[in-house]
Amino acid sequence: MKYYSGRGDNGRTDIAGKRVEKDNNVMNLIGNLDELNAFVGYAVSKTKYEDIKTAMREVERKIYIISAYASGYSKLVKREKMDINRKDVEELENEIDSFAGETKDIIRFLYPNGSELGCIINICRTIARKVERSAIRCKLENKEIIAYLNRLSSLLFVLSRVVNKRDGFNEEFF
Repeated sequence: MKYYSGRGDNGRTDIAGKRVEKDNNVMNLIGNLDELNAFVGYAVSKTKYEDIKTAMREVERKIYIISAYASGYSKLVKREKMDINRKDVEELENEIDSFAGETKDIIRFLYPNGSELGCIINICRTIARKVERSAIRCKLENKEIIAYLNRLSSLLFVLSRVVNKRDGFNEEFF
């Protein structure tokens, strides 16, 4: 199999049957989603906690769905559900609430340090915020995607705190 074509050497690429500039908003969003998913996969590879692993694998799946939607390929992918809706946002909220039960409420800024996995998940959180900003620039028709991405960064914040607590790291406040 050949892993290159040279068709993108001029700064354009193919997406959903048309040629586009590689630096347009949609391509930026797709690249940021790819970056986020790579770090989420890294976090999955480092976790020993099955509930965290399950949550992060579902995030990986949703990131692919958002990427397919943004790129115009969602109709081409043969899956049972290739969209993000209100139920997905609510499921994320329930997960946040469930994991947050393991932590204490805070009203101060928290340094993004701790265990290796806690730090990786914090990196995921910051990239999720970047993805959210990219998605807003794309003005996607599906507004639930923005809500999902907003909740995703909250979930990642909570997961980093939970992992740090489970790993025995004390939170450090600014």
